[in-house]
Amino acid sequence: MLQQKRERKMAQIKENLFEKIALGDDQAFQELYYSSYKQIFAFLLSLCGNYYDAEDLLQEVYIKIRRASGSYEARGKPFSWMFKIAKNEYLGKCRKEKGYMNMESMEILETQIGETNLGMVEDRMMLQAAFSKLSVEERNIIMMHLASGLKHREIAEILEKPLSTVLSRYNRALKKMKEELR
Repeated sequence: MLQQKRERKMAQIKENLFEKIALGDDQAFQELYYSSYKQIFAFLLSLCGNYYDAEDLLQEVYIKIRRASGSYEARGKPFSWMFKIAKNEYLGKCRKEKGYMNMESMEILETQIGETNLGMVEDRMMLQAAFSKLSVEERNIIMMHLASGLKHREIAEILEKPLSTVLSRYNRALKKMKEELR
């Protein structure tokens, strides 16, 4: 209950920032950027799998967010709106660059998991092998939940999939990784 209140308050703060950004408030834009760029970057990295491409997309996403801030409709879900912009930017890049492929990137996953023995080459290789067994969608769901800290219902909204589908794919992905690690 307390967590939900805090989430609603944070959503309202972000929504107020959109209003200020639409009026040209640079300070509000900076505040929005610094409070959200890590989650958006982790999501983009999970999609494209390349640090530099994710970095480029991140810039484009925030340009779009700034331009579209006036059209944001307050519904209590500003992060979902931002993640949809990020997803659309990624899809636009894929359409423009036919053959653009999603590649695995363990850097962000390692950072989010922490320093727990992942420094060892063997552990890293095992984790990469387990991660590579997942489909692109499964990797994205895992990264959005673990690295970006999104709830399953938020992921469902962003991916435009039923919550039950997201939950089953998340659980299936965890099982695949567990089996591979055995």
